[in-house]
Amino acid sequence: MRRPLPRVTAAAGCGGSGRELARFGDLAALDAVLVGPVGARPGEAAGGPVRTRLSVSPSGLVHTPAPVLPAAQVVDDLLPWFRARGVPVVLAVRGGTTGAVADLLLGLRRSLDFGVVAAVEIDLTAEREDTRPSIGALASTEPAGPWSADPQACLKLLSAAREQLPRDLLLTAKLAGECPDPLATARAAIGGGARALVLSGSVPTGPQEHLVGPAVGPVTLGLVSRVRAAMAAGRVPDVPVVAVGGVHDVRTALLARGAGASGVQLGSGLLGDPALLWEVHDALALAPDPEDLAPPLPLVDDDHATPVPTTPAPTD
Repeated sequence: MRRPLPRVTAAAGCGGSGRELARFGDLAALDAVLVGPVGARPGEAAGGPVRTRLSVSPSGLVHTPAPVLPAAQVVDDLLPWFRARGVPVVLAVRGGTTGAVADLLLGLRRSLDFGVVAAVEIDLTAEREDTRPSIGALASTEPAGPWSADPQACLKLLSAAREQLPRDLLLTAKLAGECPDPLATARAAIGGGARALVLSGSVPTGPQEHLVGPAVGPVTLGLVSRVRAAMAAGRVPDVPVVAVGGVHDVRTALLARGAGASGVQLGSGLLGDPALLWEVHDALALAPDPEDLAPPLPLVDDDHATPVPTTPAPTD
């Protein structure tokens, strides 16, 4: 049976393995705990562990992608730990090729404790590898930009992921502010089998670097509002969305809910106060559901750059 979308989790890489959060509150009181990212980034297996670089800027924190959790650690250690405590898990999965993600999910699903997994999040902000046919004994592989830059690649990736998972398991797709056409990518991800979108307002500041923190909150709200407006206009299939980026307290979580987000993820805010998870969870539990709020009005049709009527024209 499909579980509902969690109201709040830590963002991928911001809650450790997830188990560390137990020191700050009752994990069973949350809808789910996010574990990840799980997988391998391009070049990580060959070059050894990759450490996250974190620096402070006047606008927030600039960071490189979080290091991944090995699948073996998740299967042998983390999933049994969460299952023994009855705490549902969201697995955030990252990979550079469709085959790598499919193989990873197949291995995770074979775990005897996979039943504790409530959802799988596919990271479309990750770097995609462009794998070319082998020439002699050498295979040519090089970065091809984030998955989200190529809607067709996102469609194939989500389709491959969907095939490896139980049909009733919630599959979500994460895309960010650097996506050149978020509506096209959203349509592709949903077409591939995603049944919720995680919308991140993180801003790229350089190769493999992003700005996060309160300053990107308006970017996140703008992305959520734009996607929800497209859903209201029928140009993107209507699925729940999760906001991440600039959501750092109860007030900003409620702003995201008002923009149409069914759930939120907390990132840099947890560095100062991990107990925010429980505060935001309780606040969102009392807030109106997005379905009960007035839908955002689609003001402009991005495909044709002409106004979209929101009410029928008056007749004489």
